Order: sequence, then structure tokens, then C-alpha cells
Amino acid sequence: MDRKHLTLTLALALAVGALAHALCGSLVAPRAVQARAFDSGWEYCAVAKAQYPGSVRLIYWIAYFRGDAVRTEPVEADLGGNAFAKAVAKLGQDGWEMVGEGPLEIRPGAPGGTQTAIFFKRPRG
Repeated sequence: MDRKHLTLTLALALAVGALAHALCGSLVAPRAVQARAFDSGWEYCAVAKAQYPGSVRLIYWIAYFRGDAVRTEPVEADLGGNAFAKAVAKLGQDGWEMVGEGPLEIRPGAPGGTQTAIFFKRPRG
């Protein structure tokens, strides 16, 4: 093969490789998660330990999410009871299903930093 054919073959191989990378790369590349404007059909909430400065009582919050707003409902157990169990039982009776756990910042700047919460969802209705 002469030099002209070799150069042409190499240029064609590079062009095909670049095209394949562009097509396949855009199909499998991870994309950033963006908020969507449509209704997902689900509503979400979380259970997290309440952050009251200096409190010795074990109180949990149920944080209900609606758009960019959060409404919290405190759950406190009777003496010797478990506030977390009470909150989870309430959500179960109301049709919520646990979907996972992760960080949740209910009150930005509150003492104690970001805490771990248990997340729930149920069909919007």
C-alpha cells in the first residue's frame, strides 16, 4: 500500500472513530438530574430526629414535601415509648411506603448539621 492510501485509510478510520464516539458517548453518558415541571403522581415525606437546641426529649419530625416547601409535624412518644416507631406506624397506616434513607436538611444552619432521614412515598390522591 502506498503512502497516499495509508493516509486516506488512517483519516477515514479516525473520522469513523470520532463519529462513533460522539454518537455512543451521548447515548450512554450520565446526565444531570433536573427538576421536572410535570406532576410525578407521587408525594414524598421523610422521618428525621427533631433538632431542638437543648432538648432532652426524643421527638421525631415527619417532613412532608410539596414543591419547594416542607411542612413538619412533630411526633412524640409517651413515657417509655419510641417516637420513631410511632411516626413510622402513622405513615404506614396512612398508606406511605418506605423507599430509602439519606441526608436531609430540614432547618438549614440548625445545630447538629445534616442528619439522616428515612424517606417515604405514596401515590398522589
